[in-house]
Amino acid sequence: MRNLLPLLAASLCLAFLASAAPAGAKEAPAYIAIGDSLAFGVGASDPATQGYVAITHDALQRSERYRQRGLELINLAVPGATTSDLLLPGGQMERAVIEIKERREDTSSADDNVEIIAVSIGGNDVLALAAADSPCVADPQAAECQDRLQEMLGTLEDDLTQALRRLREAAPKADIIVLDIYSSLSGRGTGPELVADLAVREMNVVIERVVSDPELGVKPVGVYPLFRGRASQLVAADDLHPNDDGHAVIAEVVLAAIEGREPVFPEDLMTPAAVEEIARSPLGEGGLLPVSQDEDSGGTSLPLFLAVAIPAALLGFAAVVGAYRSARGR
Repeated sequence: MRNLLPLLAASLCLAFLASAAPAGAKEAPAYIAIGDSLAFGVGASDPATQGYVAITHDALQRSERYRQRGLELINLAVPGATTSDLLLPGGQMERAVIEIKERREDTSSADDNVEIIAVSIGGNDVLALAAADSPCVADPQAAECQDRLQEMLGTLEDDLTQALRRLREAAPKADIIVLDIYSSLSGRGTGPELVADLAVREMNVVIERVVSDPELGVKPVGVYPLFRGRASQLVAADDLHPNDDGHAVIAEVVLAAIEGREPVFPEDLMTPAAVEEIARSPLGEGGLLPVSQDEDSGGTSLPLFLAVAIPAALLGFAAVVGAYRSARGR
């Protein structure tokens, strides 16, 4: 009996330590997704399993890096969110920072920090210009519309910069991934396609300017080249969000950025045009950098052209966006 006392005492001690652990203690590192309907998985047949965030998480869980350690997914994305919405009290940014700090301060585990943060935002910022109360709907060339456009681009840059700064300060060692924006009209052969493509490029130039700040230590992910000329192949029936194939190719470029390798795509998704586009730099170069005509030649500069073209392109989105929001009850 005396020999059993040490074993009994040890068992009681272990039971006490287990019960004393915080109820909200974290046991595995985490992957946080921030964004809008794209990160939420809208357009996929099953957002919980076929959205790009879910596919990325599943692949990471099976990777050598996380096979033994595990990886918890925290998807904070909200369909319809704009870049400004990220910064609202109680919004995605606040919730992400709280989660990061709780895990960092949790002493019950040494391997439960947030290691990956993916941000996909901005699509709803430009779509807001096609809202019913926007001056761009009545007259895309009106001064009020041009002011709203410039205000939108400036707000996007300021808010995205602030959001990424907060994330980097809260998680100095985490991989922060930022996706650019694709055009859901690219390759459809419709009138608004060209101007819509230019509008998306201009948005991506702003995103590139933000993520190129070396102090943020952000990894850019080029989604725009994947969808260029292939909307009919990669966009869902709502003409706005990626379908299963679209989410799958987005997940692959995100995984490649996280793992520091080149993306590998299924052969049935690799048309010659797709290969050429994907080979380009992710942001800011090789098709995303605006190219203006020589002013001496008498041609119109791209900024002036965009001032008219972008709002006009948004009118091509208006019917699609209206139908989508109506279906969601917004």
